[in-house]
Amino acid sequence: MLHIIRDRAQGWVAWFIVGLISIPFALWGVNSYMTGPSDVVVAKVNGDSITQNELQQAISRYREQMRSMLGADFDPAVFEGTNVRNSILDSLIEQRLIREATRSLGLTIDDAAIARVIRSNPAFQRDGVFDAELYSMMLLRAGFSPAGYEAQLRSEILTEQLSQSIQNSTIVTEQEINHLLALDTQTREIAFGVLRAQDYLDEVEVAHDDIRTYYQVNQSIYSVPEQIAVEYLELDVSVVMADIEVDEAQLRGYFLDNTNQFTGPEQRRASHILIESTPAEAQAIVDEIMAKLDVGENFATLAQNYSADLLSAVDGGDLGFFQSGIMDPEFDEAVFALTNIGDISEPVTTEYGTHLIKLTDIERAEQVDFEDVRAEVETMFRRQQADLRFFEMAETMANLTYEHPESLDTAANALGLEIKTSELFTRNGGSGIAEHAAVIQAAFSDDVINHNLNSTIIEVSDDHYLVVRKDRLVPAAALPLESVAPAIEEQLRFEQASDKARDHGLLKLSQLQDGVEPESLFIDNNWQQSQIYTRDDTDISVQILNRAFAMPRVADTPRFSGFTANNGNFIVIKLTNVIDGDPSTAPEDLADGMLAHLHRLNANAEVQAFTDSLKASAKIRIYNQRLVEEQF
Repeated sequence: MLHIIRDRAQGWVAWFIVGLISIPFALWGVNSYMTGPSDVVVAKVNGDSITQNELQQAISRYREQMRSMLGADFDPAVFEGTNVRNSILDSLIEQRLIREATRSLGLTIDDAAIARVIRSNPAFQRDGVFDAELYSMMLLRAGFSPAGYEAQLRSEILTEQLSQSIQNSTIVTEQEINHLLALDTQTREIAFGVLRAQDYLDEVEVAHDDIRTYYQVNQSIYSVPEQIAVEYLELDVSVVMADIEVDEAQLRGYFLDNTNQFTGPEQRRASHILIESTPAEAQAIVDEIMAKLDVGENFATLAQNYSADLLSAVDGGDLGFFQSGIMDPEFDEAVFALTNIGDISEPVTTEYGTHLIKLTDIERAEQVDFEDVRAEVETMFRRQQADLRFFEMAETMANLTYEHPESLDTAANALGLEIKTSELFTRNGGSGIAEHAAVIQAAFSDDVINHNLNSTIIEVSDDHYLVVRKDRLVPAAALPLESVAPAIEEQLRFEQASDKARDHGLLKLSQLQDGVEPESLFIDNNWQQSQIYTRDDTDISVQILNRAFAMPRVADTPRFSGFTANNGNFIVIKLTNVIDGDPSTAPEDLADGMLAHLHRLNANAEVQAFTDSLKASAKIRIYNQRLVEEQF
């Protein structure tokens, strides 16, 4: 489609296209800037709307999580499409239902607990200390406002509390554990015989017509796949950063403008007692606590006995260190108004109740000299300047490679970039830039491969962009029959020998079931006498072991089974006895592990059943016509 616009967008045609584009922008685009993100509703849960924008954000977060987890193995195509979108929408619906359930059950979590979780997250810390600026920057990159992130975090913690409550009520009976232990420690008495495929090779002759037919049917196996080499421009922020020129005046100015990044704000540590009651009842409890404090009782002990904040109460009300601006405004103001360590505030009222706050420690902001942090200042300054230049260069590269689609020269000259050339690679990738799925997709796109145009800009990562164009294309080609005939002949000989081994094996299996002794049917030590094996025995093939333990229990006579192994041999198994394990003799660590495994399985089933019951009783409406792929 892109090449059609490029080829035809000239003269009055270009103006016509601009006119067509401008109409929807006039009627919709401007309004979207005035009214904010899309509020198109894609689903309703008991009247609560899930918007297209919320779903898109959830999809984006999911993709970024997968990108972080998989690194270079991340393939965007795997995490796109209807199935992924519907799965994430289903998760959002479940979240809404569980959030409703937590509210109806009266589960709450206060700001102090949320603040502790945020402050303890290493992603928001510099040198092990929470950094508010880093926190804001990370949220901005993830597409969150602080209020939005904290609301989601609160919902996730409450959901976890609800799940834990359900899981903690899960019961695993002794009978269940003993049953699984008996199965897990079960042993079986097994004998087996082997009919080797290689013993039948001499009986096989492969006709030339068979080789030709196999070659024609499996042509794709015996072909060299299509390959492409690309020219490309590469824009990497680390390279841009190295080219940034700095002088001492700039560095000192940056240091003075960003002193807080090198000194850190003052941190205070406090403990609190939260009282959730009416104002009159809260005041009575405050008076009671203050009276006990006046006679020397310990604040931490009183917090354990009185505080409604159960998460901090177990630590004597301790909230850890935090800087100004993290807590609820009234709470924050009270803490930073206290003068001396050990001071206790007047009662402070927030939306969560009444607090008594004790200041337990102060970490003053440490002043540092420019010379002590010069290297760090230079790195940060270079990165700041490189980010600005990088995005300017990226915009220029995108524009020039689009405006001059027949070559990379114009963009390369304007940006001072080298035009590089890749090695040949296939649709399955290759080395260097061809390790990235986005590059492979662009290289084999219609515009690049068929119309000799530059690709659109490829975002390999947040700070690594590429544009590619075809250098040379090597079409797929079939290997000549003569060159692969020997390999095909060996393949066919092996397959036919394996088939003969199977046919003979099935005949022997029938004879064994009729009562013929196995020693008379298997010669040359190809019959292994009966032996007792465990499920994880290493003295026998895993394939034989798995097959034997899958066989039904024996009755009065042995059972027989046969199968073709991965190596082409046919295996005949004789099962003589099944002995269940004794749970009372099972190792303690095995019993404990079995208990944990069963508890986890039962707990997950309970949580899923609870979620399913919420869905069954909820009024859920999904607007499938608003979930079209193009909108995502």
